[in-house]
Amino acid sequence: MTSIKKRSLLWEHFDIDSDDPKLAVCLLCNVKISRGGVGKKAGTSAMKNHMKTKHLNEFRVLNKDLAAVVPTTSLAIPGTSSSSVPNRQLTLTDTFERKLLWDVNDAKARKYHYLIAEMIALDNEPLSIVEKTGFTRLLEQALPRYKLPSRTYITQNIIPDIYDRIYEKIKNNMSSAFAISVTSDIWTCLHNNASFLSFTAHWVSPEFKLEHGVLAMKPFLGSHSGENIAKELNTVANCWDLEHSKIHLFIHDSGANMVKGVRLVEYDFARCFIHTLQRAINESLKAQVEVTTMIASGRRLVTHFNHSGLAQEKLLAIQKELNLPEHQLVQDISTRWNSTFYLMERLLEQKRAISLFVADHDTLTNLTAQQWCLMEQCINLLKPFEEITKITSSGLSCVSEVIPHVTALKKYLDKDEIEQRTPDLPHMRASLKAELESRFNCLNQDSNYLIATYLDPRFKTNYLGVVEAERARQEILLEYLKMSSEESSSSSSTPAKKSRVEETVSAVSREAHYTFWDCFNEVGNENNTSQSHHEERNAILCEIDLYLKSVRIARDRDPYIWWASNATQYPNLSKFAKIYLSAPCSSVYSERLFSEAGLVYEDRRNRLLPFNAEKLVFIHHNLPLVQYEY
Repeated sequence: MTSIKKRSLLWEHFDIDSDDPKLAVCLLCNVKISRGGVGKKAGTSAMKNHMKTKHLNEFRVLNKDLAAVVPTTSLAIPGTSSSSVPNRQLTLTDTFERKLLWDVNDAKARKYHYLIAEMIALDNEPLSIVEKTGFTRLLEQALPRYKLPSRTYITQNIIPDIYDRIYEKIKNNMSSAFAISVTSDIWTCLHNNASFLSFTAHWVSPEFKLEHGVLAMKPFLGSHSGENIAKELNTVANCWDLEHSKIHLFIHDSGANMVKGVRLVEYDFARCFIHTLQRAINESLKAQVEVTTMIASGRRLVTHFNHSGLAQEKLLAIQKELNLPEHQLVQDISTRWNSTFYLMERLLEQKRAISLFVADHDTLTNLTAQQWCLMEQCINLLKPFEEITKITSSGLSCVSEVIPHVTALKKYLDKDEIEQRTPDLPHMRASLKAELESRFNCLNQDSNYLIATYLDPRFKTNYLGVVEAERARQEILLEYLKMSSEESSSSSSTPAKKSRVEETVSAVSREAHYTFWDCFNEVGNENNTSQSHHEERNAILCEIDLYLKSVRIARDRDPYIWWASNATQYPNLSKFAKIYLSAPCSSVYSERLFSEAGLVYEDRRNRLLPFNAEKLVFIHHNLPLVQYEY
């Protein structure tokens, strides 16, 4: 279709209908107005009358623009007189150039207020960006009629409104959940020493989709005592109208103050699996002096390269010469045991390059041949632990995975094959076995872990002993009877919360990987027992028997997808799955939240008030989870 010159200012509020060029569409109310024809036959009278009757305020603004049009304009064109220049009306571009700004509360302006506030939260930009010259000039060119609001306006009006809308949406999503599991931790900002308490929620939707969200990153004033922690936890729960009975499990690290705080609020709790595994491995790394010395020597090498740009350049040149991967060495940190594993793995990968570099530098000491061998054995021994740490750090990891992983790790350490591959690490192997036994000895007594494993279609009873499987079964029966009695008395379809809870790299590394997962499958196949029960048949017993007879899915399959497909077949059992499979196995979710908070509290925003920081982190994390719709 031939393009049409839109000279009238009315076209600021209208556009030609894409289906019928004889019609114009009002951009304010989407009503279609007749143009009287096409081309020279078309007119704007009907559009003007529509504006006058339906959009009087906009029509008055338009009238001011029409009245301001200069009737005659003299253009100095060489070789012509001014009288020969025809009169012209201002174009749409001329109108924009007049910079008629939108009011701060205009609907079109508010749209961009919210987009800018979202950008500040999502990209961790300082609030002062609305005052920066570059950003201001960009918007002046892109949106001439838009005036940037002040930082105060964004902080006091737009960001709180976005926070409130997302709050309502998450609260509405949680209202349909059978149970909520929670993770929490405390973090102190290094820039201003402000402390925050995290509170993240995890639940299974009616469609068996695992969902989560940040409920709070609350400023924490006063001492970090158990009493203060309990007070703040209750404050957050009350703010979200979370009933005590709806909180299924509280996952935290093993800090004494956090343990005390959770006990004071009387939540059923579980300790973070990754924190417990971290302590077990750290103790095992210290069990053998040769290993400690080897790690210290490797750490000195890494520190030298990371602190010297010249050394990194020379190492890169050697890597290219030897056709090695052009990787930097990895520095470990004390709070992440797997960073030490990656340090050793990268050192072993770059062994030839490092040895060649050290040979030309007398001030640097290389690892001995025995230490390089010891490092390779450590990687071989710890590879399954690294894989488990990575798996359980996932946002989809569930508490049901803890017992199978610990059971398989114990079996892995008992293999003669592992002893043969790590002949120089007898004390470390023994320490790992002892640490796993002592730190995870209560798993088979905790109904949270037992029932979650029982209801996970990847594991069922295959990773539980006969006694543990029977106990999980009896716990489900008791909870079902309790739920049924409560439903009959109150006609409530929500199942009650459970009554109580009790407390290279090298080929060798790849072999460790395969050996461990062989152990994992071997445990599952060994315990594939069938039990005969003689209780009177009822709905839940029939479902349990049918469930146990179904085919166990692969360990890399999604248990929530399985339950979504089979929930109608197990209407009662699926309710318990929604409760017990809602809990993550670690508090990593809270720690990742603090990583995001660290980006909010950077050098450019070290004076940010804790109240504003909480809202920015809340929006930053939850806005993508609600698909940017609120």
